[in-house]
Amino acid sequence: MSSLYRYADYLTAPVPENFPSPIKNRERINPLQEGAFFPEFLAEESRIINRGALLSDVKDIVSLHQLTAQPLVVVFYSWHWNDYADRLLAQLQESHAAIEATGARLLLVSSEDKKHFTTVNPGNFSFDIIHDAQHRIARKAGIYRESDPIWGRVSGVNADVPVPAVYLVTPSLEINYAFIDLYLQEKFSPESLIAAIDNQLAISA
Repeated sequence: MSSLYRYADYLTAPVPENFPSPIKNRERINPLQEGAFFPEFLAEESRIINRGALLSDVKDIVSLHQLTAQPLVVVFYSWHWNDYADRLLAQLQESHAAIEATGARLLLVSSEDKKHFTTVNPGNFSFDIIHDAQHRIARKAGIYRESDPIWGRVSGVNADVPVPAVYLVTPSLEINYAFIDLYLQEKFSPESLIAAIDNQLAISA
């Protein structure tokens, strides 16, 4: 007689369906949402990965406020998002001309520095890209905390990086559009972003 299941009826304690997180009492990320104001930040010339129309003349340091004479689209990126990152970059490259046609500018904020970014993405990009050292800008946007890592909610992402986010920031630094994807399950829509830019410009006119 098989003894394979002979202890099956003698469990000493119930088995939980969901095991607790290894990080106790962690403080969750709190992404900025539409209607909030984007905190000021500084971008150093040494952190510029790619110069487009926005950063072409920047020397030394530039502030967010200096970059928002026109509506500014701020996009966070990490190649550690794998295929999701590739799709996002392709969408931005394809829609960049349409975004600029509205009068807005596009700034990509990369978790990786220039060496790593260009190694993974050797192609040419038409928009401005900067490195977010120590995730300083992502922290201000509320999309990154060490205590609430993305790898704790998304399988396949093993690096300590922010969650994807796209913001439309007005000259007053108000956020008029926000796309945040906590679980890498949503699909970013450039069309929705462009519609939000057009709506903002119509209100400002």
